[in-house]
Amino acid sequence: MRCLVGSCYLSNLKNRVFPLPNKLLTLKVLSHKDVSDEYVSWLNDYEVVRLTEQKYAKHNKEGVIDFVKDKLNSNADLLFGIFFDTRHIGNIKLGPIDFNHKVSDISFFIGDKEMWGKGLMTQVIDFVVGFAFNDVGLAKVTAGAYANNIGSIKTLENNGFIVEGRRISQTLFEGERIDAVIFGKVRKCSAYSEEGKGKR
Repeated sequence: MRCLVGSCYLSNLKNRVFPLPNKLLTLKVLSHKDVSDEYVSWLNDYEVVRLTEQKYAKHNKEGVIDFVKDKLNSNADLLFGIFFDTRHIGNIKLGPIDFNHKVSDISFFIGDKEMWGKGLMTQVIDFVVGFAFNDVGLAKVTAGAYANNIGSIKTLENNGFIVEGRRISQTLFEGERIDAVIFGKVRKCSAYSEEGKGKR
């Protein structure tokens, strides 16, 4: 199958494990074998998903397996599982990636509530954004958050993301309308080269 050079690079990442500087943290491109009952339970736990769009769906194992398979076979998405000392605690997704404009969104969550408040996602985002810039060859990464999602907003700002805009009264949240905040981080490079990374 013919694909863009950058997307072909993504297809070679299956089964890759990425160690982070924190030696207890690793990222792995998820496969259907990683879909556990605990993983599915996170998606049905209102406390976990209340600040995401996942709260509007009822999730089952078959549906989650289909989602993971779809991302694994995608030429424009990377769905990483976050593992703490071999224990799956959450996910971060890079995608959809636009290889024409060299931009991508990221989305993330930690489902294991015992791992909340430890600063782990700050480390994970730092790694994934660096990977997006230096390995995939992207020029910009974007993200979004509900305006009341203080944790995600702080985490993004700690990773150098800036607020690019607000979508006023965009979301209905527990009976009240709230804004959606749009973030972006641009690769710092005096002369971004089209001949650089991501053309593998």
